[in-house]
Amino acid sequence: MLQLLRSRVHKYMLQKELRFHKPDRQITNITEARDIGILVDATDTDRTALANQLADSLRTQFRKVHILGFYNFPKPALNLNFPHFHKKNLNWFLEPQGHLVDEFMERKFDVLINAYTGENLPLEYISALSNAKYRIGLYDPTKMYLGDVLLDTPDPSDLRRFVDQVKHYIYQIR
Repeated sequence: MLQLLRSRVHKYMLQKELRFHKPDRQITNITEARDIGILVDATDTDRTALANQLADSLRTQFRKVHILGFYNFPKPALNLNFPHFHKKNLNWFLEPQGHLVDEFMERKFDVLINAYTGENLPLEYISALSNAKYRIGLYDPTKMYLGDVLLDTPDPSDLRRFVDQVKHYIYQIR
């Protein structure tokens, strides 16, 4: 019951903040992108590996890729090779706090990829309030504010299929 209340307050506060959040958005071709961000649910090692594979496929000599993960346990993960935050970095409204989160949200990524499936309020908060120019995520009709391009997959819980679609469509944008 308490978790449901916190979730509803989180969504209300996010909608309130979104009224005043007006970043400069623009469509960016991957060949022109120099700075890419990836948000990932780092709780599951398989999903973390997929996010790392995606980052490796996008990384070039002229393109930087930054990953930020959310580890859904109270203690920090020991086996992650990228910046991450955990449950202790959330306030009562389930909003992520801390230097890593603030820095990631303020960064003006050319492309931000929401590489997580299902409801993940901390990552959704970061994506919604990000200063990224172009955001790509998974389609959810109740959360259209999370991306500029939302991809619909047959199985919304299949992150591998989503990553494959991102790789396919990200090179098609002109």
